[in-house]
Amino acid sequence: MSEPQGQIANDPVVMGVWKRLTQLFAVWRLIVFAGFSKRMLYQVTNDQMSTLMRSRHWKLGLGLLGGLDEAQIIFLADWARLNAERTERIFRSTALIIVSIPVAAVFGISELDPGIWESLGFARLDTLIFIIGAWMLVSGVMMAAAWRARDLADLLDLEKARRALKRAQAGAESA
Repeated sequence: MSEPQGQIANDPVVMGVWKRLTQLFAVWRLIVFAGFSKRMLYQVTNDQMSTLMRSRHWKLGLGLLGGLDEAQIIFLADWARLNAERTERIFRSTALIIVSIPVAAVFGISELDPGIWESLGFARLDTLIFIIGAWMLVSGVMMAAAWRARDLADLLDLEKARRALKRAQAGAESA
């Protein structure tokens, strides 16, 4: 028996929609545009859903989901949830590692050889600030990826809820 090649097979229509959704919810868009959107002003309200329902990427995302049937939406919602959980775990563990190890190394090396940073042309505080700053940047991008992955999962949960409401309303009208 030969080893499997490529990705595990899934519904090509669903995966095509997933690919378009991930492009629509791209991390770079969050990083570049988040601070410049009117929606940013509403981040301190208790109604985040109304804000999102006016957002362009959510409207387009719901439009992409319109052609999928119930089973495809359920699969895609589970897929998005798993993706969001995994992205969050990767962010948390990587952020912990890339901040704690370099900081511990700076202090540990300073304890072993107190003059090493000066001999290399750095003061300990300068080195620490540089390392923390660089890794905070990496952590910030990873946090944005986790945010977007959760956004996608939320969008699919909303679509499942909207469809359940339509079914319930149709059932009540026919009764």
